[in-house]
Amino acid sequence: MSAIVSAFVLTSCLASPPAKQIDAASGRVRADSLAEARRVSLALEELEPKLLALLPDTHLDHIEVWIQDEPRLYSFPQSSVIDAEGLWAESHGRILLARSADSLERTLAHELTHAALGDSWRMLPGSLEEGLCDRVSAELCPEGAARLRAGRLSSAALACGGLRMQLDVRRKPAALGEAAAMGWSASIVLSGEETPDDSHLNVFRVAAGLSSTRLERGAKRAYYGLSFLLIDLIVARDGFEGLQELCARAEREGLGGVPRSWLLDASGLDPNALSWREAASRSLGERELIELLRMYPDFAVDAVVGYLEDVDLPGSPADWIGDVRARLTLTEGGASVDILAVDFLRDAIEARLAEPASAE
Repeated sequence: MSAIVSAFVLTSCLASPPAKQIDAASGRVRADSLAEARRVSLALEELEPKLLALLPDTHLDHIEVWIQDEPRLYSFPQSSVIDAEGLWAESHGRILLARSADSLERTLAHELTHAALGDSWRMLPGSLEEGLCDRVSAELCPEGAARLRAGRLSSAALACGGLRMQLDVRRKPAALGEAAAMGWSASIVLSGEETPDDSHLNVFRVAAGLSSTRLERGAKRAYYGLSFLLIDLIVARDGFEGLQELCARAEREGLGGVPRSWLLDASGLDPNALSWREAASRSLGERELIELLRMYPDFAVDAVVGYLEDVDLPGSPADWIGDVRARLTLTEGGASVDILAVDFLRDAIEARLAEPASAE
């Protein structure tokens, strides 16, 4: 009797479904408006065949997709999933998406990958399924891939000691004469909280994507970044087929999961955090670096503005900003970008230079 009562109470706590729905071959989409449901339904129809063709050992049954203000299975809030953009509720065959997600299509692709994975993929240890789902979503939604990669790879670097950069500011000789030989350089390290030297290896142990896993936001972000880095390196070398073969091999040999040593060998990493940090930096290209600056513009804007305001030249710095080059380079990677050639950064710098000086 108590089990029946408990089941009734739990069921009564389930979140109410959104009011509008659209049924399609791939599943049912529920949202607060038909326009929203239609958009996601079309994305679902497009993503499903691409996902099944891309990833071995996958299949999809009829699923439901709900678009909510916050993705939640139950009506009461769960602190462990606050700020999540999407959830896969396997027990109910339901994908839950936050309508405010950075990209609804990419978040849908991530959660759809969770839903489609066959048994062999369960051999991935720790948080690595999250890295796989991110890597697939980047492949299926290339228009948002640079932003995703920038966030995940920078998080991996921060978890392993920080992201090292060099900022060089120079003025063009033709415009400013002899003084143009002068310039300024600075080493910049974007760093996170200090962690033990081997804490990055917990990505093989901690399942950061489970709602039952209690993690601080920063730690969860780190594990997602580390798992993406590892999966990305393996897929770049051996494709999704090579990664799935590691899982199938572990299954054939009766192991509890793919051994860490196999995954490190396949990725070209070693247990040392330095190799992970350098690999994350090398994996960031120019597009990813620009997206990283879009996420964290202040450090670059502050540095360039500080330099321009300190230069002893006649007139306002805003008058000769066009004669300046400010190049940011990843020290351990090589990707670089001229900050003043990026519109949103130049606009921010010019706006700061135009501000009246604060009273002494």
